[in-house]
Amino acid sequence: MANRRQSLTILIVYFIIYALPSLLIAIFKHLGSQVFLIQTLDYLIGAVLLAWLATRLSTPNPIERHPRRWPIALLWGLIGFVLVVIVQFIVLQIDQWLGHSVTSTNTSTLLTVGHQYPFFFLAIFIGAPIMEEIVFRKVIFGNLSSLTGPLGAALISSVFFSFAHADGHLVLYALIGLCFCWLYHRTGRIQTSMLAHILMNALAVMSAIYHF
Repeated sequence: MANRRQSLTILIVYFIIYALPSLLIAIFKHLGSQVFLIQTLDYLIGAVLLAWLATRLSTPNPIERHPRRWPIALLWGLIGFVLVVIVQFIVLQIDQWLGHSVTSTNTSTLLTVGHQYPFFFLAIFIGAPIMEEIVFRKVIFGNLSSLTGPLGAALISSVFFSFAHADGHLVLYALIGLCFCWLYHRTGRIQTSMLAHILMNALAVMSAIYHF
């Protein structure tokens, strides 16, 4: 019961963190570019706060009962990063072959802001991945796995993860979410999927900046 309350607290705090910049824009209509600094700080502080709340969970969820050793967990994070990049490449190639747009509106918007305000990149590849892994993998996937089994929980978590990005590439984000669930399940350490997620976002930023 304590774990459920703490997990609910994490979800509520997560929604507040994501809603806060939009709420401030609505209240203070003359913030201008300051909103991006606020959002960056909001995400970074939010990541620290959610990470702290996650450590307050009294008992490990079923995924974390037999964690792998740290070197193995981090190695799987690197392997997972490569796997996610391959999955992303294949899905986008299929989309292109089918005549669908391969441009991510969500990613393009974030990168445009980052080009103008480089500090915003900290929100993209540090704050957001840490928060998303805690919420979608540790809380949703981890808690539901005892009710639906790991596969059912992974599917539910990945669908939520996909809809949260809301830029039309639902299948792509769902598959990426499944990869992160698999990494977390493989090692029993949320840091594994966090590492892969951070590296994936950092690669997207670097490729946009240096055009490779």
